[in-house]
Amino acid sequence: MNIRKLNRLDTLIEKERALGRLQGAVILVEHKGKRVYENHYEPDREDSIYKIFSMTKPVTALAAMILYERGELDLMRKVSDFLPAYQSCRVVSSGGIKSAQNQITIRDLLNMTSGIVYSGDFGEAERLMTRIYKEARIQRESGILKTNVDVCNKLAEAGIAFEPGTSFRYGHSADILGGVIEVISGMKLSEFFKKEIFTPLNMEDTDFRIGEGKDFRQAVLFRRNKSGRVVRAEEDVKRRMEMENLKRDPWFEMGGSGLYSTAGDYAHFAQMLLNKGAYHGKELIGRRTFEYMTSPQLSEKQLETYNFEACIGYNYGNYFRILTDPSAACSNGSIGEFGWDGKAGSYFFVDPTEELIFIYMQQIEGGCDYSFIRGMRQIVYGAC
Repeated sequence: MNIRKLNRLDTLIEKERALGRLQGAVILVEHKGKRVYENHYEPDREDSIYKIFSMTKPVTALAAMILYERGELDLMRKVSDFLPAYQSCRVVSSGGIKSAQNQITIRDLLNMTSGIVYSGDFGEAERLMTRIYKEARIQRESGILKTNVDVCNKLAEAGIAFEPGTSFRYGHSADILGGVIEVISGMKLSEFFKKEIFTPLNMEDTDFRIGEGKDFRQAVLFRRNKSGRVVRAEEDVKRRMEMENLKRDPWFEMGGSGLYSTAGDYAHFAQMLLNKGAYHGKELIGRRTFEYMTSPQLSEKQLETYNFEACIGYNYGNYFRILTDPSAACSNGSIGEFGWDGKAGSYFFVDPTEELIFIYMQQIEGGCDYSFIRGMRQIVYGAC
């Protein structure tokens, strides 16, 4: 690795900071088992704790694969076998409401082909999910819904956007999978994560809340003003991001977006992925299971609706983007490189060919600038 070239990351970051597009951040680069670059930018600290949002999803995928490898989770099983409310799903669209012909499978949850959406205003399914999600939170906080599993069953009332398996749609699938993991394991999702993943990987700062005495390490949350400059976020922004009560247990342990972590902790997770399921002599999953977990899963038809800017040239599977066409991605990366990112701009990738890990953490409402992310990737790969 050419360390001199890696120092171009500093130049890129400082340019963003000078333009007011960025303030706090942390970057880690590891190559062939060695940390070759590490830096943090104020006001963030080396050990700042970030809400990583959708970088929770790969952790949930690993949890599912742990159960899969033990023979406890069949990916072809129906979700309704574990969460009965999904027995008779309704397809909700501008054309009306009709009963789904097929049931959602565990595989559909893992590949975001379930039809389960997030809240929003893009179509009838998102609008209905907005209402049901708000109801679920009120009912959970008032004690009507007692558990994470109860919340998962409640969300089934929102219906789905399309016939299961026919398309790709980003949504609450990983949250629902968290409920399935709870039913199978008999443990809360946080307990399963801690026992099976965080303790073996020495991820001491990763949880669904920030631990006692660690709140001073919380990364500062920013938002962008009308001119695109970042400013400190107000309380209403924290509420929108569900970050207002970071020291309390959340109302819903979301396998899709609920975790707090540090760059260092997540590096342990990435090291395990680079080692095909093992970390410092502890095997969490076997090599063959790892290879399945990080393999492309979407069909050509499903790929038609997989249209994120960060995923051009990538396929998708088990909550990972997987690089399949470097030319389309305008990437100097390797085929098979995989990773994901988070709602507030965190981002990571693992490249088995180059034995390379890249982790970037920030905390800005609205996420990251993908041109900036591509710039960092180009610098890192250019140093290989």
